[in-house]
Amino acid sequence: MRVSIDSRTTQPGDYFIPVKGPNFDGRDYIGDALSKGARLLDIDLTTFSKSYRKKLKCAVIGITGSAGKTTVKDMLHSILSQKFNVVSTKENQNNEIGVPLTLLSADDTTDVLIVEMAMRNKGDMAHLTRLVRPTHIVMTGIGLTHASEFKTAKDIAKAKGEIFQKPLAWEKEQRNAYINYSSRYPDFLSKLAEKKGYKIFPFEGQDLPDQNIQLCYMIGRHFGLENEDIQKGLEHYVPSSHRLIHVPHPSLTIIDDTYNSNPDGVVYALQTLKRYEGRKIVVLADMLELGEFSEKEHAALVEPLVDAGVSAVMTFGEESKAIQSEDISVMHFDTKEDLHKMLSMELKQDDVVLVKGSRGMKMEETVEYIRQHVI
Repeated sequence: MRVSIDSRTTQPGDYFIPVKGPNFDGRDYIGDALSKGARLLDIDLTTFSKSYRKKLKCAVIGITGSAGKTTVKDMLHSILSQKFNVVSTKENQNNEIGVPLTLLSADDTTDVLIVEMAMRNKGDMAHLTRLVRPTHIVMTGIGLTHASEFKTAKDIAKAKGEIFQKPLAWEKEQRNAYINYSSRYPDFLSKLAEKKGYKIFPFEGQDLPDQNIQLCYMIGRHFGLENEDIQKGLEHYVPSSHRLIHVPHPSLTIIDDTYNSNPDGVVYALQTLKRYEGRKIVVLADMLELGEFSEKEHAALVEPLVDAGVSAVMTFGEESKAIQSEDISVMHFDTKEDLHKMLSMELKQDDVVLVKGSRGMKMEETVEYIRQHVI
């Protein structure tokens, strides 16, 4: 079913649900939605989606982890869509509002529903899981995300592990859990999953991108696809916006990975960058919400930067000052204006430039500057 919670984007025939948030009340916009041809569905979004989930007969893949959730979601959508009718999370709709909307976007013609599930605080994952009730769980890995809310990576693993829930009376089929054994605490997570009745399928890989590829092959085979079809799906998958996207430019290869940033996410981007030929320039802004781990985790990026063959690093933000190295050139900038001036002088034809930073750093502005002003 087509559901909208935003009267600005409502289309004729949509069901409009007036959601109330901390800074808005959807009921104030009912008139606008109805004037655009929407039908009012005056219910609680969470309660309705939870009831709606029971009616779905499709396989439901729930994806969580500290990094790579969206990439895996996009890859699996591309692979499985070759054989099945697949519905998946749109862009970043992976929270307490987006997940119910994703559930409601599936119907009786859906074969596979892929739901990206994120958390910021303790209890978030348990809440989302009670809505999604996944038949297949993907744990991409455990790293330091939102570390300011958790004391250790083990605490994050425990919170992510709340995705494993005992089956309800109506959940009769075998449930599978795909757990990254190249990441932290795989045995701990496997024990949690087994106690809740999940069958464990471990996967590994040489680096983070390879781990995602191995995972996709495993799931693709479980859904009956041949290796050739899986490879074709991987070759044609389209990344979500600001997630390792290639930005058109006449003389540079620009990689926009500015949606968000955390230690595992930066390493993933750098391991992807390593596969490119040419001189590599990296623009890194602060990784936010790392709390007491911030200085250590920023400093630890030097090794993967060197390993990726990066020629120069330009950093922006207070936290990123901890990135210092004698092995590669590191330049720090306190303002984007100064950063952009240096990019204009430094970037040359055929360079590969990766731009990454936490959402709050708004590094898409730098991507746009390079696109428009660097020749």
